Amino acid sequence: MRASREDVWLALSDLWLDVAPDAAGRQHIVRVLRASGLPLAELERIFYTEVAPVVWLNGWSVAGVWTGFDPQWLAEACRRNQTRGRWHRAKCRLLRGPMTSMCIEEWRLIAAELAQG
Repeated sequence: MRASREDVWLALSDLWLDVAPDAAGRQHIVRVLRASGLPLAELERIFYTEVAPVVWLNGWSVAGVWTGFDPQWLAEACRRNQTRGRWHRAKCRLLRGPMTSMCIEEWRLIAAELAQG
């Protein structure tokens, strides 16, 4: 079964929930990302420029989302980010540290597993 871009957004957004994914949660994310058929470089771009700008503040919130983001809200916001240009990508590069500090280690584990095939 092929995973859609919306499935990728939703899976990646789990990295910003108030509860870090356990091994089973991480494996679910890996399965979804593999099922998308997208190359790792594209998945990394999606992580940094489409999903992170939408959900990163949840990681800094005292009472953030624990169970999962609303799929429709997430898809609409990520779709907007998908169409933004250079200025958006530049902002994402500047804010990369704060946007991903809560989940970068998890992302690196996932990316390493995807790179291994």
